[in-house]
Amino acid sequence: MIKKLREEIDEIDASLLKLLAARLELSAKIGDYKKRNKLPIQDRKREIEMIKSRVHLFAEFGFNDEQFVGKLFELILEKSRKIQYE
Repeated sequence: MIKKLREEIDEIDASLLKLLAARLELSAKIGDYKKRNKLPIQDRKREIEMIKSRVHLFAEFGFNDEQFVGKLFELILEKSRKIQYE
């Protein structure tokens, strides 16, 4: 039983990483656009709005944990900004 559950977690983790890689590829494209159009890489207002919407979405899935979602997306956004600066 536990082996099957762990295998399911492994599959979900692989899916999460695949989606994260796709997200970071889009971040690179956004960075290129921002550079070409002389836009700032960081838009803190957008980031705050995005995190709030993700917190709300996570709550809709039955998990009310603003701190977790905030930390998770701060890490994702930090990596996205690094990619955009490259």
